[in-house]
Amino acid sequence: MLDKNALSQLQSLKQEIQNSIPRFEGKVRASGGRFGFVVTDDNQQFYLSADEMEKVLPGDRVAVRIETNADDKQQAIIEQLISSDLKEFCGSYLIKGKGHFVQPDHPALNRWIFIPPKARLQCKEGDLVRARLTQHPWPEGKAQASIEEQIGTSADNGVEARYMCQKWQIPQAFSEASLQQAAELAQQGLENCLSERVDLTSVPFITIDSATSRDLDDALYAEADADGWLLRVAIADPAALIAPGSALDQEARLRTTSAYFANLVVPMLPAEVSEQLASLLPGQDRPALVADIRVSTAGEATLQTLQRARIRSHAKLSYSQVAEFLANPAEGEIAAELQTMLATLGACASQLGQYRRQHFLAMDERPDYRLMLDENGKVREILRVDRNDAQKLVEECMLVCNRLSADFMASRGAGIYIEHAGVRSERLGDVMSLLRDELQMHSRPKLRTVEEYREAIRMAENANSQLPLRDIITRQLERSYLTTTANPHFGLGFEHYTTMTSPLRKYNDLLAHRLLNRLLANEEAQVPTEQELDAIQDQQSRVRAAANQADSWMKLGWFAQQDRKAIWPALITQANANSITVRIDAFGIDGQIDRRKAGNGWVFDSKTLSHRNGEQVLGIGQSVNVRIQDIQPIARELRFQLAE
Repeated sequence: MLDKNALSQLQSLKQEIQNSIPRFEGKVRASGGRFGFVVTDDNQQFYLSADEMEKVLPGDRVAVRIETNADDKQQAIIEQLISSDLKEFCGSYLIKGKGHFVQPDHPALNRWIFIPPKARLQCKEGDLVRARLTQHPWPEGKAQASIEEQIGTSADNGVEARYMCQKWQIPQAFSEASLQQAAELAQQGLENCLSERVDLTSVPFITIDSATSRDLDDALYAEADADGWLLRVAIADPAALIAPGSALDQEARLRTTSAYFANLVVPMLPAEVSEQLASLLPGQDRPALVADIRVSTAGEATLQTLQRARIRSHAKLSYSQVAEFLANPAEGEIAAELQTMLATLGACASQLGQYRRQHFLAMDERPDYRLMLDENGKVREILRVDRNDAQKLVEECMLVCNRLSADFMASRGAGIYIEHAGVRSERLGDVMSLLRDELQMHSRPKLRTVEEYREAIRMAENANSQLPLRDIITRQLERSYLTTTANPHFGLGFEHYTTMTSPLRKYNDLLAHRLLNRLLANEEAQVPTEQELDAIQDQQSRVRAAANQADSWMKLGWFAQQDRKAIWPALITQANANSITVRIDAFGIDGQIDRRKAGNGWVFDSKTLSHRNGEQVLGIGQSVNVRIQDIQPIARELRFQLAE
């Protein structure tokens, strides 16, 4: 029997061994399989086996110890669950024997969650539901949830938008307080907020938008002279009505943007404000911010004045009406008194576009896809719609107004900007090497400044190369983000950029109006914090994801009904080491081709974003023929295989 001294030494030895074991805290990150990783605060990454992953959820913060397994590889063993953020999720209801489960619609949660008998709400197989986690899997690996809402079935009319609003937590109903405030504003009228503004009601502004639009947030006017044009851009100013911290402001901050689905619009502001009081309706006096922009005959634009004004739109025109007039002025439905001004506006916008393409950077032209729905709310036809000249006209006017407004804010030392930093840092080396090789340069080009980036893109566009260099580069760019720092927008090639032209539909544009109003009044600017802008951007990303996923679900529901054996022409739009993304351009439908088991000498070239096998190449911009391998509309998953 060991004496007390020996026992003390043994305990001390055990403690030393325990203290020598590496321990960390970090977040759980899932993989495409059952295993996962723990990522520490200093960005170290440790393997989590499938058994360990069963005990936690993606995003959980955990304490782990690091051990060496039988294969002499390090792995993390979870010792403590510190926190978990995953509380609710949406998904499909499954019944397997006597067991009831939800299959979560979550990119990293690839397990079924058990639903106990008293928490099932009489759901049926295939129902789409919203569930709440009632039992975390730590430490036994047995997660449970309760059904909070039965959203519908995949056959229901409009279920796609309703489901995505639940999944991405997009409120559909306005608060009583915000509706009450909107009603009070409607009763008060606008005279008080209009009385101190510059009266520009005699200027024959016009709005150009979709025929059915009621939330009209921009109006245009142009006149020509010997030096070029005076372009006047009037933007609706809801900041004149919505006080910071008010019920309407809180509601707009919560939503951050209007959401547009194929058969549902979820506006940022109640209709009493967005479609009535603040909308630039024809014949109605409205508060606006008006930018007077001097455009030279060469298309160079300078901001002449920016002022708080009272305007009155003289006509509401649709994109199709204006496009028809621009194509053939002798025909169409445009009133005679508007035709001269509209032709002048078209000429001014055309020159602005030409100047922008010469001195800045133009984004790729992308078509829209209109989903034509049947009486059950399902897609019966997908129409590709290329942007017409009227839409391009409005775009040029909005771009120049946003750019010059950003310059104005930068000159005053306070602003809300959209920054785009160019090529992703981890891809910069490959991009510079690609340009050096394809442009036959002595050294790799620098892409640190917006001027260097613009020059590189122009050289890529004019290069005598068999590769679509610009397309390859633009697939490797950073995302743009909101900031209060006046940094460049590489993607557009602008020194500064903001958006202030959609304040009825985007909260950051509304904030930009508040800031501009204070600058114009020579008052201290109230700039949001970076954390506030991050929250706005995060919610806007959620809304975009909801709309895109609903759109994809509906498209794939239609595509699943087509001939499974048909061969479809497609275009390669993206590639990585594991897969190729292709698009059927006629319908705007994207799918994946798995290349992990391509074999036979195929390798991925990270510099050109292409899969190669000797002379055979599968790269961006290349046309291929594909057929459906697997399609899951609700999961928005489409896998193709090459038909050649």
